[in-house]
Amino acid sequence: MKSKLAILLVALFVVAGSAGSAVKAAPYESYMWTYWGETRPSPIPYLPGDTIDGRQQGIGSFQAPSDLFVTNDGDIYVLDSGNGRIVVFNRQWDVIRQIQAFDHEGKQDQLSNPQGIFVTDGGRIYIADTGNKRVVELTEEGQFVREIGAPQSDIIRTGFEYLPIKLAVDQADRIYVVGKGVFDGLMEFDADGDFSGFMGTNRVKFNAWDYFWKSISTREQRSKLAQFVPLEFNNLDMDKEGFLYTTNTEINSGDPIKKLNSTGIDVLRREGYFPPRGDLFSEQGSLLTDITVREHGVYSVLDAKRGRIFTYNEDGVLMYIFGQIGQQVGTFANPVAIESIGDEILVLDQNMNRITRFQPTRFGSLTNAANAFYTAGKSDEAVAAWQELLKLDANNDAAYVGIGKALLRQGNNKEAMEYLELGYNRAYYSKAFGKYRKDLLRGNFGAIMTSVVVLLVACFVGRKVKRRLKKRVEIHVS
Repeated sequence: MKSKLAILLVALFVVAGSAGSAVKAAPYESYMWTYWGETRPSPIPYLPGDTIDGRQQGIGSFQAPSDLFVTNDGDIYVLDSGNGRIVVFNRQWDVIRQIQAFDHEGKQDQLSNPQGIFVTDGGRIYIADTGNKRVVELTEEGQFVREIGAPQSDIIRTGFEYLPIKLAVDQADRIYVVGKGVFDGLMEFDADGDFSGFMGTNRVKFNAWDYFWKSISTREQRSKLAQFVPLEFNNLDMDKEGFLYTTNTEINSGDPIKKLNSTGIDVLRREGYFPPRGDLFSEQGSLLTDITVREHGVYSVLDAKRGRIFTYNEDGVLMYIFGQIGQQVGTFANPVAIESIGDEILVLDQNMNRITRFQPTRFGSLTNAANAFYTAGKSDEAVAAWQELLKLDANNDAAYVGIGKALLRQGNNKEAMEYLELGYNRAYYSKAFGKYRKDLLRGNFGAIMTSVVVLLVACFVGRKVKRRLKKRVEIHVS
């Protein structure tokens, strides 16, 4: 009965997740990475739906839009950079308002090539006004509140240029700014707009062989070699707990995705076969340009180089991949921003001047539902969803691991071992094996101790008999 109920819940979840506008056929194929570092075909998790370019809404076409933001209430903010405006839509894509100019100390002011936008729960709008070298704060209606200029501090290096491109604001009104060409980390400003310092600096990475040659080179030779400098951040997002998820300019190596706590320490989990970094082994690699944090610890990253969306769960396990560079609906010419509303994913294409809405297929909905059930502690429902998922994709390693972890949580350690072995998860298999071994010892403790005692007694008696026989032999010989 419980199993039937779980399947019914999953079915309802899938139907709800698939509702919405008409979905078009996918102009791309989907794949997954295996434990062995190879790709295999996978069911398509998301399909393209409607596109939004401003014309259908009667506000004119977008021009080189640069960023998106979705509020907790479901309002969508589009930073339409080429038109120097902010367009606000509701969830039905009706235009709520446009913000194009604002009064600033008695004068008309406007944005210049803005690149990033963030909206607080209280409705305050923060814009990285790149062309004007400032951060602008507006009210929900678009009234000017203040501007935050270049940071002032002794730690600012000579020649520093303040070009804010992305930003986020936490519950304490601290502002975190990504600066173009800034290798020192995220710029942090307090609630008053005063510069607090840099945080989350990317460590310098270098090849030991290159370092050796650089150490013995002449000054002229060293000037021609690549400099060992930290990587710069290029985007960020913030979850409900205040953790900052960042992407950087690194291509296909190291840790291009980070989860920073309040002290700037990276606490991202990397428990999958490979650490989260987009494409893995191809020469083309990935250039991750944006990240969106979704419900239940899930996050999706946008690969501008390949037009892919890679989605990971809270453990850093790859859930699914979709998207492609191209000219058809559902593909991208220059994807620059990604956001989500529930299970729906929005991607902003700067060259095509449009937003594409992606909606989950049955496979995508089951994957999302299974992960949501598991993180909510609903193991029975999670197992039911993953088992349904395996009917669509019998080679889905994440489903085997998910079932194994859910069974482990329920105490079904032997069965958990079987699924974790199928999913090639050594860490959790070891945990399941350790618990199964303890179960065996506890369940058979009496029999084991009896056997030990019998064995000891048998050994003792055997030794006694052996000694007596030895003495009889000695007497008989004498």
